[in-house]
Amino acid sequence: MAACTAAAGGKNVVVAESNSAAGRKLLLTGGGRCNLTHIHFGDIDEFIREYKPFDKFVRHCIHTFPPEKLRLFFAQRGLETIAEQNGCVFPKTNRSSDICRTLTEEIKRPNVKIFYGTKINSVTKIDDFFTIESDKFTISAKSLLIATGGVSWPQTGSDGSGYEFAKSLGHKFITPKACLVPLISKDNFKSLAGVSVQNVLISGKISGKKITSCGAMIFTHTGIGGPAVLNFSRMACEHLQNLKISIDFLPNISVEHLNLELTKLFIQNQNKTAAVSLYRFLPKALAERIMENKSSQIQIDKKTRKDIVGKLKSFPLTIAGTEVIEKATITRGGIDTAEIDSKTMESKICRGLFFAGEIMNVDAPCGGYNLQFAFSSGFLAGMKI
Repeated sequence: MAACTAAAGGKNVVVAESNSAAGRKLLLTGGGRCNLTHIHFGDIDEFIREYKPFDKFVRHCIHTFPPEKLRLFFAQRGLETIAEQNGCVFPKTNRSSDICRTLTEEIKRPNVKIFYGTKINSVTKIDDFFTIESDKFTISAKSLLIATGGVSWPQTGSDGSGYEFAKSLGHKFITPKACLVPLISKDNFKSLAGVSVQNVLISGKISGKKITSCGAMIFTHTGIGGPAVLNFSRMACEHLQNLKISIDFLPNISVEHLNLELTKLFIQNQNKTAAVSLYRFLPKALAERIMENKSSQIQIDKKTRKDIVGKLKSFPLTIAGTEVIEKATITRGGIDTAEIDSKTMESKICRGLFFAGEIMNVDAPCGGYNLQFAFSSGFLAGMKI
């Protein structure tokens, strides 16, 4: 996006891409569908609030290039987008490759050159010019944009090298942490691996403050994953060692209503095992785990029913930590935004140096917010270069 914008403004642009093709991480986003942004049901400021605690820094770039302009950018190039009921926006084709193709087609201009399979060895600055060296070339440039991502999903090319280049030019960076990452549980869920629940509410307390996250989740061999879990991991990023949480598997049903429903179901299914009654609400394997040694019971007394309702509405779980940062969707940490001008994405330390995307210490929830920031920061940097 930065290259597209700078080139459209008449600049001569060189893109150095370490992979053999562009957009490898982009291709994997949204399960290969590319959730490129999110529609905001209120005003744009509500959208920006989703980026807390980074909302002040992202405000200007997202106001400059908001979701509406991003969708228009692709529509004007023949790629329509659709918003799903939950607000997530995807290309109408449901193919992330079409987002990638549109961007790479856009920079097929006489004033743009892309070098694929190119690793940058060093970046230096003397007077007003940067010198960028690789095995294939040495380039002199008045402006340099570093948009190398964090250290998550390193197989896509995000290997942390951008931090070192920025450091060599005087910047400091905040130690990367896993963000939007599956959680490892102290409880054994191997028998539930692959079982998903479409809507849960996850709760936990950090320093006396309750934090919650809702959405879909999935059990893994080591713990839990899925959008609700990833968003919870972001909010609890610094406090995930030995954190006690609870999962409400039926957040849209009150305790009282659930108690009545189960009473009816246990009566209707009195000739069947008690676990059968829970199949209406949960996948079979999870229902049987909730019932544990009660699954073969036929008669359920009031005390047992209360215990079952309690587990459905507040299933206890202890988090041991996160999966490794390489498995995280994004990285928290990176270039300190205190050293970057939010109105231009230019370094406050090194004139002519710009940043875009995940290399900066900015992260947001699942749902297209991180890609929107990538596109918005790339657009703003490309415009100001």
